[in-house]
Amino acid sequence: MDNLILGDSTVVIKTFENEQFDTVFTSPPYNRKRDDKYASFTDIYDDYFDFLVESIEQCLRVCKGNVFYNVQKNFYNRVELYKLFGHFAEQIIETIIWNKSNPTPAGGDAVTNAYEYVLVLSNNNTALKGNDTYTKNHFCTPVYSENPYKEQHRAVMHPRAVEFILRSFCHPNQNVLDPFMGTGTTGVVCKQFGMKFTGIELVEEYYNISKQQMSSYTQPFLL
Repeated sequence: MDNLILGDSTVVIKTFENEQFDTVFTSPPYNRKRDDKYASFTDIYDDYFDFLVESIEQCLRVCKGNVFYNVQKNFYNRVELYKLFGHFAEQIIETIIWNKSNPTPAGGDAVTNAYEYVLVLSNNNTALKGNDTYTKNHFCTPVYSENPYKEQHRAVMHPRAVEFILRSFCHPNQNVLDPFMGTGTTGVVCKQFGMKFTGIELVEEYYNISKQQMSSYTQPFLL
């Protein structure tokens, strides 16, 4: 049974038991320092590194398998992200690159930001195994221009990104946690693959969209 929780993930996740979930898949706010992606959330952190460290530590605590943690480097967060790699060097068992086939071009002669990281972390220190032969640590999707909630939340993850991770590395009936649920994309893909889902969302508007998406789910996304 799916479990959608309205609340602060940094508080709610501490109420979960150790190794309660099989998998964590999530994408925290990126600390963009400007309000251009969320209608109901300010993406500004003064302590972004500490925020990420605490979040990942709690994800590792409640997960018996792998934590898939999606982050994107930008001008404002790059130092914190590079520090994060070193801080969790012993727990990062793989780095998956999510390439965008049609990223928004950078202005002038700046380099266009065309990819994101999915850090794969585990307490077990075992190599990541795919469900199929020749599973790559790289995948590509277009920018999610068909996002139906772009007026409320312009940073909705493309469903194909979630599909790649869950299809490649998880199994039906597993219990998946997303502590930054947003509009519920991870939850809908979990339903598609027959997985149990728990999601936490701070913003009530996005939480309500998640509930609507989960209740109205009727068919899988097109691959």
